[in-house]
Amino acid sequence: MPLDVLIWNMAKCRADDWQADFLELVHGHQLLLLQEAGLSPVNLEIFDQHESFEWQLARSFRMLRKRLDTGVKTGSRCAATASFCWHSPDAEPFVRTRKMLLQTVYPLEHGEQLMVLNAHAINFVRMTGFRRHLDQFAEAAHEHGGPLLLGGDFNTWRPARMRYLVDLSTELGMQEIDIPRPRRARHLGQHLDHLFVRGLQPSRVQLCAAIQSSDHLPISVRLERA
Repeated sequence: MPLDVLIWNMAKCRADDWQADFLELVHGHQLLLLQEAGLSPVNLEIFDQHESFEWQLARSFRMLRKRLDTGVKTGSRCAATASFCWHSPDAEPFVRTRKMLLQTVYPLEHGEQLMVLNAHAINFVRMTGFRRHLDQFAEAAHEHGGPLLLGGDFNTWRPARMRYLVDLSTELGMQEIDIPRPRRARHLGQHLDHLFVRGLQPSRVQLCAAIQSSDHLPISVRLERA
């Protein structure tokens, strides 16, 4: 059975039209990997319109005045058998927030399990801090022998960051999904959003280039068993 996956950094749901974009994007997807999902009481009503999704959240920080939580959020039409979240060893400068990794596991046929890693990588730190955070991704997946999916916003705005991410995913037996993108999908001349898989292969890859409610373009991928 194919698995339709959506990956999207929602930019804290600050744009006025994010609700309409979200409700349109989630249609037809079984797995949602969201970063910078802004969760206020009003926003939660939008997410709850899709009662067929089970939601897991790894909160990065809370804006008390606006009653707004932000972090990585994974939604699935299948209940997770396990979930765990990791915060980055280093904090972002000035704001002192931590970036998050959300690990969820879902049952497959024949007793196998799919591990999903929803990531928002640490941003404005030295390379050593970036490596420490990405090493957590490998630690999370180390003992899982089945299909594996790693996706999100990796803040790969420097080539050295991208090389380390590719090397790490290769060590885990993963391959990056090739995503055709226009220039608007770039930040500082680099792409930040990526998807890596093991035991799965894409049959359709689409960038939702019409979306304007975030500076990140949503990525929609249909995956089949390899």
